[in-house]
Amino acid sequence: MIDDDELDRLFRAANPAPREHYLDVRARDLAVREGIIRGTRAAARPIARPRRRTWSGFAAAVAAVAAAVVVSVLVLTPAQQAVALAPPPLVYGNPQPLADVVAEARDALADGDGPAQERRVHSLNWGWSIDMGSERIEIVPQETTLEWGPDGAGTVTIVAGESFWDRDDRPDGVADSPYSPGEVIASFAQTPEQFNAPAALLTLSGSTPDDLWPVLNSYGADESSSSGELATAIVSLLGQWTLTDAQHATLIDLLAETGDVQVLGQTRDRLGRDVVGLRVSDPARRDHAQTLLVSTDTGRIVGEETELLHPMDFIPAGVIGYTLWDIDEPARG
Repeated sequence: MIDDDELDRLFRAANPAPREHYLDVRARDLAVREGIIRGTRAAARPIARPRRRTWSGFAAAVAAVAAAVVVSVLVLTPAQQAVALAPPPLVYGNPQPLADVVAEARDALADGDGPAQERRVHSLNWGWSIDMGSERIEIVPQETTLEWGPDGAGTVTIVAGESFWDRDDRPDGVADSPYSPGEVIASFAQTPEQFNAPAALLTLSGSTPDDLWPVLNSYGADESSSSGELATAIVSLLGQWTLTDAQHATLIDLLAETGDVQVLGQTRDRLGRDVVGLRVSDPARRDHAQTLLVSTDTGRIVGEETELLHPMDFIPAGVIGYTLWDIDEPARG
């Protein structure tokens, strides 16, 4: 069995809690969650429970509350093969030099057709819930909308996503979701004190490195960070702000400047959009692989996927979570 320390390093530990216990999630807590999932921070030890549940792959904006409102799309019994129930890995081809990918993204971003900076994020998220006591795995697709104002007060709405299987082709032992696609699972408000956003997040404006580094610093990245550490901060930021094209261009430049980004090539994301995969690197995380997805249409960072590279006990190697952004944006042409 995997010991508790190893599990904490792989996934953010969480326990289902009453509604009143998850209203105090803070913006800084959400950044910590991102680091724990990716193995870059040590997890706080949860209060002991008879059974333990671990979580991965939820949107940065609501990850700390998702344990209480999870969509149970499937249940995996110990006799089943977990690897068959994860999404297949994206298949990449035609990798280009990183400089070419950056240049093409910059050209696409320069047209000025992208969104304005907005304190609203609508994302599609997928991840596992793993109950170590019963060796039960639930696959959890859901759409999340975060909206917040200049004072830091906001609302979160979580909506059930589409199941991976139709009723007729669901694998044996896989239960129906208790929610229909599009059904609201939870909707709640947060005061500025509860959200407790970093000052740099509340005052973010502009698109230069000097404009963006303060908020990236608040999520644990700096000019000496690896591409993996910087990507973790970027994912946290994109989970709370819809950024402009110019801001995305700067983020892509900063990633390229780390010197350790690998171009995987072209593919289509889980929504069928044409993207280029940028595999980021973190020497402290050799058991995970994190990939940012850059749209070949818009040049924007529109997704992130995390894979476990080696099986851990009954947890199979493969995709353990993804988040997609700009899911409301029309294609440009």
